[in-house]
Amino acid sequence: MGICKAIQGIVLCLTMVMSCFSLASSTSSYLDVSNLKTIDDIIKIQSDFTPLQEPHAAAPKLVSTWLKVDVSLFAASNSAQVIYLEKPINSLLEFYLVKQGFVEKKVSIPKDNSALTRLQSIAPHITYQNAEPNTQVYIHLRAPYTVKFDYHIMSELDFKKHSQSMLFWYGIELGLLHFVALSLALMAVLTKGKHLALLGVYISFFTIQCSVNNGSIYFYLPMEVGKAIASFNGSWLILACAMCLAYHLSYFSYMRDKKTLSYTIWAITGSLVAVAVISFGIQASLSNQFQALACLVTSATLITIYYRMREESRDDIWLMAAAWLPMLALGFVWISMQLGIIANAQMLEISKLAIATHILLLMFHVFINDKKHKERIVFYSLHDPDTGLSNRFALNQYLQRLAHGNTHHTLLLFRPLVIRSIRLNIGIEQANKHLNELISKLYLQLDTYGTVTLSDTKATKTEIFRLDDTTFGITLLGKLSLSQIEQYVCILSGVFEDGIEYKGTRLVDEIEVGVAHSPIHAKTAEGLIQRAMLALSTKSEHSDRWQIFDLANSVISERRMRISSAIKDAIDNDEFSLYLQPQVNLATGKVFGAEGLLRWFHPKLGQIPPDEFIPIAESSGLIHALTELVLEKGLNYQKQLVEQYPGHVLSLNMSGKDLAKKELLVHLITLVNELNLNPSQIVIEITESVTIANENNLKNVLDDYRSVGVKLAIDDFGTGYSSLAYLSRLGFDELKIDKQFIMDIETSKSNQTIAKAMSDMAHSLGLKVVAEGIESVESYTRLQHYGCDYGQGYFIAKSLSFDEYLQWLYKVSQSDDVKLYLTL
Repeated sequence: MGICKAIQGIVLCLTMVMSCFSLASSTSSYLDVSNLKTIDDIIKIQSDFTPLQEPHAAAPKLVSTWLKVDVSLFAASNSAQVIYLEKPINSLLEFYLVKQGFVEKKVSIPKDNSALTRLQSIAPHITYQNAEPNTQVYIHLRAPYTVKFDYHIMSELDFKKHSQSMLFWYGIELGLLHFVALSLALMAVLTKGKHLALLGVYISFFTIQCSVNNGSIYFYLPMEVGKAIASFNGSWLILACAMCLAYHLSYFSYMRDKKTLSYTIWAITGSLVAVAVISFGIQASLSNQFQALACLVTSATLITIYYRMREESRDDIWLMAAAWLPMLALGFVWISMQLGIIANAQMLEISKLAIATHILLLMFHVFINDKKHKERIVFYSLHDPDTGLSNRFALNQYLQRLAHGNTHHTLLLFRPLVIRSIRLNIGIEQANKHLNELISKLYLQLDTYGTVTLSDTKATKTEIFRLDDTTFGITLLGKLSLSQIEQYVCILSGVFEDGIEYKGTRLVDEIEVGVAHSPIHAKTAEGLIQRAMLALSTKSEHSDRWQIFDLANSVISERRMRISSAIKDAIDNDEFSLYLQPQVNLATGKVFGAEGLLRWFHPKLGQIPPDEFIPIAESSGLIHALTELVLEKGLNYQKQLVEQYPGHVLSLNMSGKDLAKKELLVHLITLVNELNLNPSQIVIEITESVTIANENNLKNVLDDYRSVGVKLAIDDFGTGYSSLAYLSRLGFDELKIDKQFIMDIETSKSNQTIAKAMSDMAHSLGLKVVAEGIESVESYTRLQHYGCDYGQGYFIAKSLSFDEYLQWLYKVSQSDDVKLYLTL
């Protein structure tokens, strides 16, 4: 069946070809330069017709061209015959069947191909039956440009087969073009690809232009809609050219760095859109010239783009250029047709081939580009984009394979210490370049040394992984000794300590290394990484190079994590208590006040000292809630205390992280006003380390607190490096000597000297002095002798709950001197 159809097709083609050559002598032409002659006038001047010597008739631009075919010269046939012509675009075409000098039949196809019989729109023709003597078919053609055209004579049956085949292939062609445009639009929506959307719009405009050119638009749209679209015939191709350039601008995103080229292309694109608008409603000849000009400009612009982007897009520039080359060629063929160099029929055949090739190559390019995009996504899901190293997910997969294979392996995590500093000082790009150079050196060192150190001699390459911005890792196979691990640490340290040259300066780096082994330290991939990270975060006591995982450190870390997670619940459940440690005026022996000390007894973890939970609260961001709790409890206690002991002073500690928080100052003011307290009987204690670290901003913050009326004290004085003159500028009211200088003051001459000097210098600056850690009557007496103002410590009283403190106050208030009461 298929062979028969093929034979029929070959016979049909041969018939068409032979008909053109055999009828050359029976065909003549006439040029009506005036464009005024009617068919009746033409019939009268048959003698002016010139015999056609070539297979193609030539129609000059905007000149009525008449072609006379004397069909009576052909052999008589019982079947109807058809003369078929491939109509040039935007041209007027008429067929006249003339018998014995009289017009018997007329077929007219307007410029927009909107014939009443839709088949005439795509295959203009005229049918005649049994050609009698003196029977002619006159073909009248007037085109807006120079054109070559030919005609074909065939039986009506053959024409039906030919037209059906033509309609079928046009349907396939336009259907595929619309399908491709719709597919690109859906891909653009799903992937948010602007360039795909522009490519879809380009193909849509191009499809409309093709369907208008060949008249097939009237087969899938209503006549009136088709005519409306066809009226823009001069614009669709120009808009397609504009979308082509817009697509290239969007696809080559890095073209934006080439400002001149980018702005020029945008200007050309805008100009093409403007020309497309102007083309609507103007003369067809001028519209065709605009189309030809648009094709030339677009071709030149694309050539410029590919030439300028050949370095940046070396991988796909050739495939993309090949995809658009058929359209460039079609543009030049289009211009050649308008110049009369090639025939209209040849133009149609070339355009079909060019369009098919263009769309296939475009889709192939989109497919390849999408495939590369997916490969990049997969690659960067397992690799670091800056260095190309495998990332944490790839390391986890690799360690899982080793664990499933019961392979002994050691994970070394290392962290270069100055990466962040290098980025801040020389930029991210240079920092990545510096890092990549060091990684390359490290690979060379590891590959050279690896086969000697590793137990598995098959492993000749040690892969480097990047877990996060600053943490890297390598995995060593086999059972390694500590000395072998030390050798690898030396390699890592050596490479980074050598550094690289940058503008005459050697950039030197240092690293920290954490080590964990499987299955000794962990049997799972996640567990091994966690153990190595824990080792990396632990400072080594025996070496400054590396730290192997230690279970004791793990217990400490786990306890810190449990404390961190329990602080919030402890605040909500009111598990924290504020204890009060009495402070005595050493000169009078009377109770001066107390210092509020936070205490926490956890139901499962037991008593947790402030030195442990305060740093954890600061690092977890919960210290602000703790400070508010201390203020609320302390000031409520003070309210009750001053009702019985009007001169009582309360000292409260404040974290340096909370000092500059305006909301905490507002909270303090609110509590003082609500409780009607005397702010001068409230002392805010700040550690010396805070004053050193924040000298510039601290004075403004302290002035805000001083404006409220509270007193300010510097706590733990002597453990830092601040001077008394510096403290005087900040305006403190009290100085607290740290307990390490007081506890052994009886046996330590140096501490005696320090304590006396601090008291004398503080008094000279107008500060009161509070001594912490008084644990004996001798220390108490000595500090009295030094002129120390106030004292606290276990000799006086340990920290007490509020109820216990009230009872203690009642007892000591019965004595004239606390020291006498304590020594009884």
